[in-house]
Amino acid sequence: MNIKIKADIFAAVSLFRGQNDVRNYLNGLYLETGPKGARLVGCDGFQLAVAKIDGDYPVSSIIIPGCLVDVVKSKAKSAQSVTLDFEKGDKQFKDMDNVKGIFVPRNITLNYGETTTTSKELDGKYPDYRRVVPDKTDGNAAQYDPRLIIRIDKACSILGYKHFTGIAYNGDKSGLSVIDDRFVVVTMSIRVDPMKESPAWVKEPLTGKSSVQTSPVNKLAGEAA
Repeated sequence: MNIKIKADIFAAVSLFRGQNDVRNYLNGLYLETGPKGARLVGCDGFQLAVAKIDGDYPVSSIIIPGCLVDVVKSKAKSAQSVTLDFEKGDKQFKDMDNVKGIFVPRNITLNYGETTTTSKELDGKYPDYRRVVPDKTDGNAAQYDPRLIIRIDKACSILGYKHFTGIAYNGDKSGLSVIDDRFVVVTMSIRVDPMKESPAWVKEPLTGKSSVQTSPVNKLAGEAA
């Protein structure tokens, strides 16, 4: 089958895939197709992005290896597309040398601009993105790794948006970012047991003398000083 994906969408989803993960399939992207369109998914175990692609395609799913994903570095200056060509269907298993169920990877050919390259699909059970994406968020406060927030901001930029879309808080569950109606990001929150008081050494003067007390009126000025 043959599918064409906008280069900016492909590049934005690729921000959320794994890097040198021992689970090799997370270093690639997952592509699922059917009569109602396609979904391109990137996930590293902490964050997941799903992009909607319109069209009518054969029912198929495949994991695109990282070596092909790397070909599309970032959004091109002019409108470009990534074209993927591979045998339709799901993972292929064949009996070989009296051994049943041997995984036989399909070839994937990627065309991007003047570059054409071919590699094998990856084996592995990719995360079920439908179960990961929350139906709605509860608004309860949460904390997120700043490095994950930066990815969302970069995805917004690649997709042509000037402003960070934000993360809808969801307590100790994963937060949701809807960059637009065709691109969503799920971000795992940081589960932190908050400290109820500062450690004693913060308040202790290094001179050994008592610290100078400030009045409530001058509290902010005293803290700044």
